[in-house]
Amino acid sequence: MVKRDDKYSWHVGSCPPPIDPHSLVKHQIVRSYLERYIQVLMSNVLIEKLTLSVVDGFAGGGEYSGENAGDFHDGSPLIAMKTVAEQQVVLNVGRQKPRHVDAKYYFVEKKRGNFAYLSKLVGATVEPSRIGRDIELLQGAFQERVGPIINDIRKRAGGERAIFLLDQYSYDQVPAPLLKTIFSSVKGAEVLLTFNVDSLVTFLSNTEQSRKKLEEIGLARYIDWDSLDQLKAAGGNVWRSAIQRNLAKGLVEISGAKHYTIFYITPMGSTSWTYWLVHLSNSFKARDVMMELHWENANHFSHYLEPDIFTLGYRTNSDRTATGQDTFDLGEAHHFDAIANQRCLDGLAAKLVPAIYDLGKPTRFGDVLEKIGSATPGTADMIRQSLDAAIRNGDIGAAAAAGGGKRIRGSTLRPDDVLTAGQQRPIVFL
Repeated sequence: MVKRDDKYSWHVGSCPPPIDPHSLVKHQIVRSYLERYIQVLMSNVLIEKLTLSVVDGFAGGGEYSGENAGDFHDGSPLIAMKTVAEQQVVLNVGRQKPRHVDAKYYFVEKKRGNFAYLSKLVGATVEPSRIGRDIELLQGAFQERVGPIINDIRKRAGGERAIFLLDQYSYDQVPAPLLKTIFSSVKGAEVLLTFNVDSLVTFLSNTEQSRKKLEEIGLARYIDWDSLDQLKAAGGNVWRSAIQRNLAKGLVEISGAKHYTIFYITPMGSTSWTYWLVHLSNSFKARDVMMELHWENANHFSHYLEPDIFTLGYRTNSDRTATGQDTFDLGEAHHFDAIANQRCLDGLAAKLVPAIYDLGKPTRFGDVLEKIGSATPGTADMIRQSLDAAIRNGDIGAAAAAGGGKRIRGSTLRPDDVLTAGQQRPIVFL
């Protein structure tokens, strides 16, 4: 994981750099997501093997020192290997016929000193025969190494499921077109990316240098250059909302990923700078798992969009109709807490029920989930809960697929269930 040269450097024979609290949060997200990823894909007990590739594009030295002398924290390379190994043990508890996670790891690190430390650490952690077989240690920049990695993943028997851990410190080491290369080349790709929004905001201005930098990372056309000064002068939350709408739209559109979570994580400690933890995938279930983790780590995440269903993209002069926003109404901070949960549920109910009426025809609940996609901080269970009252009182009909009977609670909805509008539109939604 690439960090600032003056802070995150590893040297063989020296103590590793100390870990920041916000990095512990990121590591917990990586660990939890890998656990659930394997659990979901191996939920069918008849599946004997999962082929998985894990790419850590900014691996760093692989470990950190803790607050107390002699304490060490695993970095993402060790977290990935240990989590997969632990989940394979869990899969085989009480079984006679073994199940296997056939994982291959690609650990990329640019700085020579960091790479030397990583090589020593991994070499001391695993059997030597694994290096070069299921563990690839690659020195160099991720942009230079990703092509051969993709080719190797595509050659692996059993599928192209791959998780790319791209913990860049800044915002320009993973250009948006590179995300497109990943998603267009690897069918089962997912990306977990850090994006230092505050670093970009500090740099961003309507100058030739700034425009050129944004061109290099593929996001210049998503910046409202004409209103840039006005938006920045409006203050932190207004600016954060505009940036989140525009740059998030750029990352999603250029990558080609169907589903995403893009929310702020706020570091604790000496710096107040915030950055995004971005998850991109082509699976709604993958997106839903990541969304659940955001709610479980509520104290660390926030966003500046609508609390229920939001629209990406914003231009002060031309986009008010599309977003339904006025420039200075933007930017209320929403944290993943109990208050945000209730606002999300209330807003979803107020918007989804009339939307189902407006369709004028039956629709699958799974299609509702796909249509909402990632434009909500709500999980699939929260969407079910938001429809519960309307289903219970008959404003929305819900029928199980293939003649399975009537659903009487929102919590029982399944993707193939069919939703229909009631005979009379509720007065509250007229």
